[in-house]
Amino acid sequence: MTDLLSKILERTTPGLEKALDLQWRRHEAISSNIANAETPMYRAVDVSFENELTRAFDQSDNTMLKTNSKHMDGSGSMTAHTIGDLSGVTKPDGNNVDIDIQMGKLAYNSGQYTNVTNLLRKQMGVLRRMITEASR
Repeated sequence: MTDLLSKILERTTPGLEKALDLQWRRHEAISSNIANAETPMYRAVDVSFENELTRAFDQSDNTMLKTNSKHMDGSGSMTAHTIGDLSGVTKPDGNNVDIDIQMGKLAYNSGQYTNVTNLLRKQMGVLRRMITEASR
């Protein structure tokens, strides 16, 4: 049973860590949009969480892919690719940030971040129990 749990933790923890990194990058992008809501010609940006996480993992064996120097790697900090966020209407000054939409995205992203941290916390609890049982 311990071997099975160990294998599960080995395969899921890196994915959860990458999810946290990507959600943090998305939080930074949304925060930048909010900070520039009144900046003329500023165009809102976002991080496509699904696309970036899919790029990070090979679905077949859960290992990192890096086929291009511009791709993310699994060693350290990730640089997520930003995409244009066209959710807001472009105002006469060229800015397309809708503060209400961005605040909603920020709240949603914060909830997702909290969910992943809770999963990691539960995994660490399982790991702690495994260590405690192994030392008996």
